[in-house]
Amino acid sequence: MADKVTTVLSFLDAISGNADDFARAVERWFTSATIWENIGMSRVAGPSEAQALMSKMAAVGIAGLRVETPAIAVHGGTVLTERIDHLLDESGAVLRSIPVMGAFDVDEDGKIVRWSDYFDTNLFRPST
Repeated sequence: MADKVTTVLSFLDAISGNADDFARAVERWFTSATIWENIGMSRVAGPSEAQALMSKMAAVGIAGLRVETPAIAVHGGTVLTERIDHLLDESGAVLRSIPVMGAFDVDEDGKIVRWSDYFDTNLFRPST
Protein backbone atom coordinates (compact mmCIF):
# COMPACT_ATOMS: atom_id res chain seq x y z
CA MET A 1 0.00 0.00 0.00
CA ALA A 2 1.45 3.34 -1.04
CA ASP A 3 1.56 6.18 1.49
CA LYS A 4 -1.19 8.46 0.21
CA VAL A 5 0.36 11.72 1.46
CA THR A 6 3.69 10.84 -0.14
CA THR A 7 1.89 9.99 -3.39
CA VAL A 8 0.14 13.36 -3.52
CA LEU A 9 3.23 15.37 -2.52
CA SER A 10 5.31 13.51 -5.12
CA PHE A 11 2.67 14.18 -7.77
CA LEU A 12 2.47 17.89 -6.91
CA ASP A 13 6.25 18.14 -7.00
CA ALA A 14 6.30 16.39 -10.38
CA ILE A 15 3.71 18.71 -11.98
CA SER A 16 5.70 21.74 -10.87
CA GLY A 17 7.38 22.68 -14.11
CA ASN A 18 6.26 22.82 -17.72
CA ALA A 19 3.65 20.96 -19.76
CA ASP A 20 6.04 18.05 -20.36
CA ASP A 21 6.53 17.63 -16.59
CA PHE A 22 2.75 17.68 -16.15
CA ALA A 23 2.28 15.09 -18.90
CA ARG A 24 4.82 12.71 -17.34
CA ALA A 25 3.20 13.10 -13.92
CA VAL A 26 -0.34 12.33 -15.07
CA GLU A 27 0.92 9.33 -17.03
CA ARG A 28 2.59 8.02 -13.87
CA TRP A 29 -0.05 8.78 -11.22
CA PHE A 30 -3.40 8.83 -13.08
CA THR A 31 -5.44 5.83 -14.12
CA SER A 32 -7.23 5.80 -17.47
CA ALA A 33 -10.41 6.83 -15.62
CA THR A 34 -8.99 9.41 -13.18
CA ILE A 35 -11.27 12.43 -12.84
CA TRP A 36 -9.60 15.86 -12.53
CA GLU A 37 -12.08 18.60 -11.79
CA ASN A 38 -11.50 22.30 -11.33
CA ILE A 39 -14.85 22.95 -9.67
CA GLY A 40 -16.86 25.49 -11.67
CA MET A 41 -14.48 25.46 -14.63
CA SER A 42 -13.51 22.10 -16.09
CA ARG A 43 -13.76 18.34 -15.66
CA VAL A 44 -11.64 15.82 -17.53
CA ALA A 45 -11.01 12.08 -17.33
CA GLY A 46 -7.72 10.27 -17.77
CA PRO A 47 -4.21 11.38 -18.71
CA SER A 48 -5.01 12.33 -22.32
CA GLU A 49 -7.81 14.73 -21.41
CA ALA A 50 -5.71 16.19 -18.57
CA GLN A 51 -2.86 16.83 -21.01
CA ALA A 52 -5.31 18.42 -23.47
CA LEU A 53 -6.50 20.77 -20.74
CA MET A 54 -2.91 21.76 -20.00
CA SER A 55 -2.44 22.41 -23.74
CA LYS A 56 -5.42 24.81 -23.64
CA MET A 57 -3.77 26.60 -20.73
CA ALA A 58 -0.55 26.88 -22.72
CA ALA A 59 -2.51 28.44 -25.58
CA VAL A 60 -3.45 31.34 -23.28
CA GLY A 61 0.11 31.84 -22.06
CA ILE A 62 0.30 29.52 -19.04
CA ALA A 63 3.42 27.49 -19.76
CA GLY A 64 3.76 25.76 -16.41
CA LEU A 65 3.22 25.94 -12.71
CA ARG A 66 4.93 25.82 -9.37
CA VAL A 67 3.01 24.33 -6.45
CA GLU A 68 3.42 25.20 -2.77
CA THR A 69 1.65 23.05 -0.19
CA PRO A 70 1.45 24.82 3.21
CA ALA A 71 -0.89 22.17 4.69
CA ILE A 72 -1.89 18.59 3.99
CA ALA A 73 -4.15 16.09 5.76
CA VAL A 74 -5.42 12.60 5.07
CA HIS A 75 -8.61 10.80 5.99
CA GLY A 76 -8.99 7.28 4.68
CA GLY A 77 -8.14 7.36 0.99
CA THR A 78 -8.59 11.11 0.60
CA VAL A 79 -5.73 13.58 0.87
CA LEU A 80 -6.66 17.23 1.39
CA THR A 81 -4.24 19.97 0.38
CA GLU A 82 -4.04 23.67 1.03
CA ARG A 83 -1.95 24.99 -1.83
CA ILE A 84 -0.76 28.01 -3.68
CA ASP A 85 -0.52 27.25 -7.39
CA HIS A 86 1.74 29.72 -9.17
CA LEU A 87 0.89 29.90 -12.88
CA LEU A 88 4.03 30.57 -14.91
CA ASP A 89 4.77 32.07 -18.30
CA GLU A 90 7.33 30.67 -20.75
CA SER A 91 10.22 32.41 -18.95
CA GLY A 92 9.16 30.99 -15.58
CA ALA A 93 7.79 34.30 -14.29
CA VAL A 94 4.67 34.10 -12.12
CA LEU A 95 1.56 35.24 -14.00
CA ARG A 96 -0.81 34.67 -11.10
CA SER A 97 -0.80 32.88 -7.74
CA ILE A 98 -3.98 31.02 -6.87
CA PRO A 99 -4.94 29.84 -3.37
CA VAL A 100 -6.40 26.33 -3.80
CA MET A 101 -7.98 23.64 -1.65
CA GLY A 102 -7.63 20.24 -3.26
CA ALA A 103 -8.95 16.75 -2.61
CA PHE A 104 -7.18 13.69 -3.99
CA ASP A 105 -8.54 10.15 -3.77
CA VAL A 106 -5.65 7.69 -3.91
CA ASP A 107 -6.18 3.97 -4.44
CA GLU A 108 -4.29 1.10 -2.83
CA ASP A 109 -1.83 1.02 -5.75
CA GLY A 110 -0.80 4.65 -5.19
CA LYS A 111 -2.76 5.95 -8.20
CA ILE A 112 -4.79 9.15 -8.08
CA VAL A 113 -8.36 8.27 -9.06
CA ARG A 114 -9.93 11.68 -8.36
CA TRP A 115 -8.45 15.17 -8.10
CA SER A 116 -10.81 18.02 -7.29
CA ASP A 117 -9.60 21.60 -6.85
CA TYR A 118 -11.62 24.39 -5.25
CA PHE A 119 -10.65 28.03 -5.81
CA ASP A 120 -12.12 31.42 -6.62
CA THR A 121 -13.01 31.15 -10.31
CA ASN A 122 -13.43 34.94 -10.44
CA LEU A 123 -9.63 35.11 -10.58
CA PHE A 124 -9.91 33.91 -14.19
CA ARG A 125 -12.56 36.37 -15.32
CA PRO A 126 -11.46 39.52 -17.16
CA SER A 127 -11.50 42.56 -14.94
CA THR A 128 -13.93 45.31 -15.91
